[in-house]
Amino acid sequence: MIKRISDSLKNKLTQGEGLGYLQVYNLLKATSIVVISIIFAKFIKTPLLINNWETLMLMGTGYTFFYVSGMGYTLVSFVKGYQKTNWPEVFRNTFFLLFFFGSVSAAAIIITGRYTNSIAMPLNYLVLFSVYTIGTVCSTVNEYIYFLNRSYNKLLGWGLFNFLLFIALPTLPLLYGFQFIYALYALACIGIVKFIFTLSLINKPFYWKNLNYIKPLLKFNWPIIVSLIFGTGYIYFSTFIIKANVLLTEFNLFRYGSREFPLFIVMANSFSIVLGGLTVEKFNTPGFWTDLKKNHLRLLHQLFPMACVLMLSSKYIFELVFSLEFILSYPVFNILLLTLIARVLFPQSLLMGQSKTRFAFYSSVFEFFIGVILVVVLTPLYGIRGAAYGLVLAFFSEKFLLIVFCYRQNIAFHQSINFKWLALYSVLLILSFYYSLPS
Repeated sequence: MIKRISDSLKNKLTQGEGLGYLQVYNLLKATSIVVISIIFAKFIKTPLLINNWETLMLMGTGYTFFYVSGMGYTLVSFVKGYQKTNWPEVFRNTFFLLFFFGSVSAAAIIITGRYTNSIAMPLNYLVLFSVYTIGTVCSTVNEYIYFLNRSYNKLLGWGLFNFLLFIALPTLPLLYGFQFIYALYALACIGIVKFIFTLSLINKPFYWKNLNYIKPLLKFNWPIIVSLIFGTGYIYFSTFIIKANVLLTEFNLFRYGSREFPLFIVMANSFSIVLGGLTVEKFNTPGFWTDLKKNHLRLLHQLFPMACVLMLSSKYIFELVFSLEFILSYPVFNILLLTLIARVLFPQSLLMGQSKTRFAFYSSVFEFFIGVILVVVLTPLYGIRGAAYGLVLAFFSEKFLLIVFCYRQNIAFHQSINFKWLALYSVLLILSFYYSLPS
């Protein structure tokens, strides 16, 4: 019986080009951040320590997300365009780019942390965190090596290793009463371990004569990378604005409330990545749209009922999981949860799979300016909730523009969604949001 259950689970994870394994891996990454937040809120509790941690994580993610996520979204599609014998060189070139970008990000973290009045952290904090950042950025190539080579057990093992390491090492010194600097020593050690492991995995990453894929990688990725700078970048840019204009405790509340439910992000992003690869290989072939619609419906059934339950119970969950001090974060969480309606639409994947990545750039520039303007206008009027509403409206505007671009490129976007189910679930989620509002 155990073997039968194990085989059934393995089959489900392997379906859709190994989508299930990638989702579990990304879920481990996202969940580790939430677990860390719980530990800080429940056991460490000191607002200044929480603020320091959240600020460093904001800088680390804010200066790396656009190229890490951008290469993640496109790398599957890019690699599959070459013979398998060329893949190792592509991965080595990817590592080189990540190392270069990571080093630039580390410099940006140090400069921002030293010369921004609302941050103003000690130099040793910033240097240690930068070491962690470089190692973590470079190691992201590992997950795609495992995934594309169908080494799914190694992918999950790597994910579990990172999950345990990230949770345990930085928090243990703080739980035992040591100063914050020791948590950063632990993070730096994690970065070094990841960097060395990645070097051993890709083998001779700096063999200069074999950097032939740098230019194609940049050419293929730059529209997505730049689009993310504007598209998702407004979220981080807005958070820096919020930090400079609200109290320390309010910033902590916003950061905790803006943590989207990991499962939703992971499943939607993983679906997007795999869809991009499938569009490259099978676009408009017999059964492509039918299979896509079937998989999309499954995704809706998996996400929306859970989202409605979360929307109605988030107030109690925040009090139970974090603490009473963070209960005021739940309205921000609920507002941002509305983005799920747009998150389960994937026009960007269809465009990317057809190598029409420039449209992601156009839509993201639009989203950036809409988001920043709304946050600047709404935050003084409605506080951190106003900022959350601004982010949601900007997110919807970007998806709408991408859908328009799909039709202008003769991509029948409507064939990729189950409109009736999406409409029904959207109404239910909005009603759940209405009933969850504070009285």
